[in-house]
Amino acid sequence: MFKVCIVGHGNYPSGVCSALKLLSGNDEGIHYFDLDHQLTHEEYEKQLTLFLEENDKVLIFADMTGGAPHQIATRLIVSLEKTSQYIVSSVSLNLILDMTMKNSMQLLDVDNIELELAKSIEESKEMVMVMPESSETIENTEEIVDEGI
Repeated sequence: MFKVCIVGHGNYPSGVCSALKLLSGNDEGIHYFDLDHQLTHEEYEKQLTLFLEENDKVLIFADMTGGAPHQIATRLIVSLEKTSQYIVSSVSLNLILDMTMKNSMQLLDVDNIELELAKSIEESKEMVMVMPESSETIENTEEIVDEGI
């Protein structure tokens, strides 16, 4: 199994963790690192370094591509040169939930992780919606909204 880690600004990581627990009933094995006003970048990097040094197989989900948490995690992954540590940025809750569920069911391993990430990213992109106010779209979205989670 991979260790799952959420990084981001403010309470985004802890908030995602809370949402994952609500949706899946479990947040066990999911780590998060909130970068807030009480933590310097150096302190944040130390915490993340320790986590990455202690774990060989890691999936990191970052809130923003290019944001400080993403930059720090990426720099650490590259410098540690561990071949089974990945970072995915600008992610949706759908993507994180999908990958954490697959991980908890032990469906992810070093041989299929890149393929599973690619599939989940594509599925996540397809879930992004814009809701214009046309009667045709409204009729079609009623089916989607009624299904819900």
